[in-house]
Amino acid sequence: MTPTSADLPETLQRLFLAQTRDYALILMDPEGRIVGWRGAAERIFGHGEAEVLGQPVSLLFTTGDRARGLDRHELAVALQDSQSEDDRWHLRKDGTRIWVTGTVRAVRGDAGEVLGFVKVLRDRTDLRMQLEALENELEVATRTRERTNQFLRSLGHEIRNPLSPLQSSAQILERLGGDERIQRVATIMQGQIDTLRRLADDLMETTRLDMGRVELNRQRMDLRPLVEDCVIGHRDAATHKGVRIEAVLPPQPLYAEIDRERFQQVLNNLVSNAIKYTPAGGRVWCKATTEADEAVLRVEDTGMGIDPALLPMIFDLFTRDPRAEQMEPSGMGIGLDVVRQVVKLHGGTVQVRSAGQGRGAEFTVRLPVSGADPGDPAHDAG
Repeated sequence: MTPTSADLPETLQRLFLAQTRDYALILMDPEGRIVGWRGAAERIFGHGEAEVLGQPVSLLFTTGDRARGLDRHELAVALQDSQSEDDRWHLRKDGTRIWVTGTVRAVRGDAGEVLGFVKVLRDRTDLRMQLEALENELEVATRTRERTNQFLRSLGHEIRNPLSPLQSSAQILERLGGDERIQRVATIMQGQIDTLRRLADDLMETTRLDMGRVELNRQRMDLRPLVEDCVIGHRDAATHKGVRIEAVLPPQPLYAEIDRERFQQVLNNLVSNAIKYTPAGGRVWCKATTEADEAVLRVEDTGMGIDPALLPMIFDLFTRDPRAEQMEPSGMGIGLDVVRQVVKLHGGTVQVRSAGQGRGAEFTVRLPVSGADPGDPAHDAG
């Protein structure tokens, strides 16, 4: 028989409590004794209604929570705030623990007197197990990261140790002069020593950054000269490779609070990467501008581009495009991790865009703008 519209709410409520497999409804008197066992209570806890009627609700709490008085505290909070929300372990009839999420509400009569309590809960042991599994994975990942940092730090030291005698040997060969073959060997040695030194520096830097051991020495300065110096410093390498590089800068100063040395590291990493992965005949641009309240620096190239699948993880440590490994086998995928962390320390962000393989890439660094220089014309005009 189909219920009338007037009876429908009560019918739905009754059938819901009879049919639900997820929600338990526990009714208690003012002393916290169970007087009603509804919904999925029997399925969740294993007790039949006759077993629990008249029993204190503490029957469902773990021994430890009862010792801490949390069974009484739950009701006390409900009395004070009308509702107590708690996620905790409860006990089934067979002694196994289940993770329960729910609320306890104090029910009052017309005169404000407490008639009892209603506890609505749900068994979310599955959710708790997933959370604990994730916490365990995070703990393992944290320990692994710490071991990786220790290894990288040790590796950086080990690489640095032989650099001094190698540097001395290269300088001795250069001073010998005369034989063109010796000079060529000295040049090759010096190039490889510089590569190893940069690698060691990056290894040491990424571990310091990851462990929060880097302090910035910030100064307010115009970013344009830094960009110009970076482009000039890389022009020989770009020209040698047949790549054209240029700076595109605004006429007005672009001020930001930065650590000069650290920020030069960001620029050098981005520009050197652009040159490395741009074939002969290509172009690299270093652009600077202001957008809203941010100083924006872009390093753009017409190079090999980035696989779309790698874009979300390109700043992760050791991430490299397989094609990049073919073009530059000595790289380790460290530089962009350093870029990300240094920019983050400055309160900024770094992003990457690429239309795909062979279509270049654009790295964008955004920093909070420092106000206009009181001495410049733009400030006076304002």
